[in-house]
Amino acid sequence: MRLSIPGALLWLAALLVNTHAAHADPLAVINAIRLEGCAGLSPAGDASPAGTAVAVSAALDDVARELSQTSVLNEAIERTGYPAGDSVAIYLRGPAGDAAVRAIIEDGYCKPVNNPRLNEFGIYRSGAEMWIVLAARLNLPALEDSADIAMHVLELVNIARDQSRQCGSRKFAAAPAVTLSPVLTEVATLHAQDMAQQRVMDHRGSDGSLPAERVTRAGYRWRAVGENVAAGQPNAGEVVAAWLASPEHCANIMEQRFTEMGIAFVVVSGNPATYWAQVFAAPR
Repeated sequence: MRLSIPGALLWLAALLVNTHAAHADPLAVINAIRLEGCAGLSPAGDASPAGTAVAVSAALDDVARELSQTSVLNEAIERTGYPAGDSVAIYLRGPAGDAAVRAIIEDGYCKPVNNPRLNEFGIYRSGAEMWIVLAARLNLPALEDSADIAMHVLELVNIARDQSRQCGSRKFAAAPAVTLSPVLTEVATLHAQDMAQQRVMDHRGSDGSLPAERVTRAGYRWRAVGENVAAGQPNAGEVVAAWLASPEHCANIMEQRFTEMGIAFVVVSGNPATYWAQVFAAPR
């Protein structure tokens, strides 16, 4: 006996299937993966479960919406002004339900999704497409704390100078402590602001100037000048660690001739959200 199903009922069945697919819950899937790990992978491997869930963020929903237009995560973050530290984007098209979403994420995104530093979730849907963003907010330094942050950088620099150090292929002996210079701090401030305005991390200023020229322009009579720049670090500890990990920047920190230092940072909307300038010199 053949069972005849009216066309209207077939249409209703298709609608129910599509509705189920459209209501796949990527947040629940991702949190399950972060708590349970990925199927078939050892918990002790690279894809160890993060052990914590992510929370919905309206700001990251905006990033995901922008990502659907730009296709470049850093651009989407910068356009929305989200202060991102770590971040990852996932694009899904047409997965039919939670099981399919989980299979795709476990196959291609297990390790980045289980980054324990990520704690916020955003999503944008359009038809069968989904753009998902996981991120962690930077705890940005406050401009009103500039003086304390400068003292912290100075302390960390002098701790580094207090012992011999290998900077790339060069070996440096311990060096005398440096002191903060208001003039060099002003030079650093102007260059940090310039980099932030141009959204470029560079020793050359937007007017073509180099560090020695900017120090001379400030009226500082020098016999030695050096400059370190950085972008994206949220605090004194991380920026000094980044400089010490770079042979050229490390060499500036360890240079015996330098006796004074200036340090400044600028906070902007976008990614990177911080620009740092550090100027060393020895007066004549």
